[in-house]
Amino acid sequence: MRRLARQGVASPMEAPLAQAGAPAADARLLTPRFVRVTAANFFFFLTFASFFLLPLHVRALGGSERTIGLVMGTSGVAGLAAVLVIAAVLDRVGRRRFLLGGVATMGLASGAFLFVHAIGPALYALRILQGVAFAAAFNAASTLAVAFAPATRRAAALGLFGVSTLTTHALAPALGELLIAVAGFPALFALAAGFSVIAFAIAWTVPEASPPEAAADAGERLAPTREVLSALGTVCGCGVAFGAVVTYVPTFTRDAQLGPVAVFFLVYTAAAVMSRVLGGGLGDTRGHRPVIVAALALFAVSVIALAAARSPAGLAGAGLLFGVAQGIAYPTLNAFTVDRAHADELGRAQAFFNGAFNLGTTTGSLALGHVAEAFGHRTMFVTAAAVVAAAFMVFSAGTRGRSRTPHRV
Repeated sequence: MRRLARQGVASPMEAPLAQAGAPAADARLLTPRFVRVTAANFFFFLTFASFFLLPLHVRALGGSERTIGLVMGTSGVAGLAAVLVIAAVLDRVGRRRFLLGGVATMGLASGAFLFVHAIGPALYALRILQGVAFAAAFNAASTLAVAFAPATRRAAALGLFGVSTLTTHALAPALGELLIAVAGFPALFALAAGFSVIAFAIAWTVPEASPPEAAADAGERLAPTREVLSALGTVCGCGVAFGAVVTYVPTFTRDAQLGPVAVFFLVYTAAAVMSRVLGGGLGDTRGHRPVIVAALALFAVSVIALAAARSPAGLAGAGLLFGVAQGIAYPTLNAFTVDRAHADELGRAQAFFNGAFNLGTTTGSLALGHVAEAFGHRTMFVTAAAVVAAAFMVFSAGTRGRSRTPHRV
């Protein structure tokens, strides 16, 4: 049985998909199909990142920090539940189908926010739909990106693919704040739905990576080794901090009078994009483990810096560190994990990785909201940094002395 951690085979992150990818000798990253799936992901994430400002809307409707955490976390919980199904069927049903279905559902749910004017069942129902849509579209898009990437450059490819995500983290909140100031939240929701329409049009041109028949047998299950479990636990810990930051930075900056939240997101995004463009391939050349260890240490420091920010300059500095750390840690952890999967398990492996990160972001949104409510934002960010420090120790211990050659397909 083909398993996620079988020795001697490289993960989808560093090996080309035989059935669907270019030949192993072809190290080009910017192939037409890779560019198309990346572009579709960009517009999809413009929709997704527009809802980084949803906490401000919830507060305007009378919600507390706990309510904000519940509203934001509902999407994550729904996404986690959806991943359990997606991981089992994505490779067999087809990645393109999930991509199109997820993008369409996200657009419809985002547009429906125009008709929700109070905190209640309708709001939570739409967040559930968004969570399911996100799980379907992002897992499909990232799996296609992995499949389209050359075997020896998967960390670099994931770094570039991630740029399509990261840039939206700055663009959507910045544009959203301007729209809200001029026309209110309805304009934000309408624009978010429009981005999904563009994403769907581009996604329609993306080819399937491989025939569903090539996927693993439905009865097969991944059997991660200690190092893979350590990587999944680590990305989950990073997700806790990431979820806490993106959920509560908007209200933190307003309460602490640190200026527009766009300052943080713009600096964070610029730093993350540059680190992925310039350093996204470090894991391919220097080895995944040392790069991940260094990035995790910086990740913890960046969240501490955010907790200590007392001025717009301090906020920007924290965003800079956070962007560099996240920009390097995420794609390298992704490559490390998926390098242990076979070609017909790309979707399943990617779903597990994304699911672990989403579990963390959901936990950060829900659990740390109570910490923020009881002890304040700064204590909450320190708590998030402690989780990253724990993730650092988990990865360091779980992968120490593990030099086994990853799976190459």
